[in-house]
Parts: sequence; C-alpha cells; structure tokens
Amino acid sequence: MERPRIRDYFQQDLSQDKAITPKQRSILQASLDLFAEKGFDQTSTSDIAQRAGVAEGTVYRRYKTKAALRDAILAPIAAHIVPILANDFSEDELRQRYPSLSAFITAVVTDRVAFAQANIKELKVVFEMAAFDATRREQILSQIAPQMVKQMGSVLNQLKADHLIVDWPNDLIIQSLLSQLFGYLARLMLELPGTELEREQAYLITVMTKILTPGKHDQIADQ
Repeated sequence: MERPRIRDYFQQDLSQDKAITPKQRSILQASLDLFAEKGFDQTSTSDIAQRAGVAEGTVYRRYKTKAALRDAILAPIAAHIVPILANDFSEDELRQRYPSLSAFITAVVTDRVAFAQANIKELKVVFEMAAFDATRREQILSQIAPQMVKQMGSVLNQLKADHLIVDWPNDLIIQSLLSQLFGYLARLMLELPGTELEREQAYLITVMTKILTPGKHDQIADQ
C-alpha cells in the first residue's frame, strides 16, 4: 500500500480545521500545490485564485500578501504534520531485530530518502519557507527528534542490548542521525551540481555506522 504524502496530510489537516472557511481551504491547498509546482516567487495570486476557483480579490481579503499565505501553509505543517511524518516509519522496520548497526542505519536512511523523493516538491516549499524563518525552523526541528525517540526507542534499546550501537541516550543517537540525514536531504532538495545521490547515500550510511559503533568513544557522556 502506498503511504500518505505531505499533500495528503495537509489536505486532511485543512478539512479538520473548523476555524477556516471552505474558500480558505481551497486557497491554501492551491497555494501549496502551486508553490510546489512553480516555486514561491514564480506563483502569482492570480494563479492561486484560478486554481482555487475564487476571485483574486478573495485571496487578498483572506491573506494580504503571499508571505501571509506562506505562513498560513507552514503553520499546520509545523504544528501537526511534522510530528506525524516523524512517526511515519513502516511497522516492519520497527518490529524486526537488526543483525547489525549498518542494517539498521541503512533501513532508516533508505526509508527517509524514499519519503523525501516521493515528496520532493512539497519538501522544497517547506525548506525554502523555514530557511528564512528561524523561529519556525526551530519549531519544526524541535518536534522531530522527540517523536522519533518515542517511536524508535525499543529498536535502539535492543541494539544497545546486543552491543551493536553506542550506549548513548536515545535522543543523542537520534540527534546524530538527523544532523547527518538533514545535510544529505538538503543537497537532494537544492540539486547542487556534482551531487551523486547514490554515492553520497552510501557515504552517509558508512559515516553514521562509524559514529555510532561501540568503542572508546562510547563513554563520552561519562567523561
């Protein structure tokens, strides 16, 4: 079964928000779709109005500027959708017992990269919006790690019991994973020249495996 995408979650969140009108829902959904398809700067309020099936004046009455529209899109994504996406790992990944640290990291990276590729246009919109709003960016990032710790805690504890991963607090392990993974995803979204994604994905897995392999550095927290 195909897993839900960012657009699906956004549409569902809008339909459940009783504080906004049907026209506002249409405007916000059209804005996200067009920002994803054409980019924020290349999308006009006229484009949005046409896609939403409303008069352009209606867009301006509801949202004075495109920046206000951008904020209205990012608010539910940051507050409601990011926590859902942080928990969006398949049940198979959470139930199995991994034979090695490399197998675990490969599963996590492969899952998140597949998700990013399936939602690349919407993620670019979020990335561009959050890049210029430090408060919103911190809001988004602060919700990801706790959700992942909650969902993946049992897997990490089992890896520790099997002496396959460093005996660090789970939140520090997740933070280390995310810091490396976000760098990779940023390159994916920015489409930087010379980027060979398969090679860099393999490199990312190798680096993370080395960082989280038990050894002398396992006792960092006790020093």
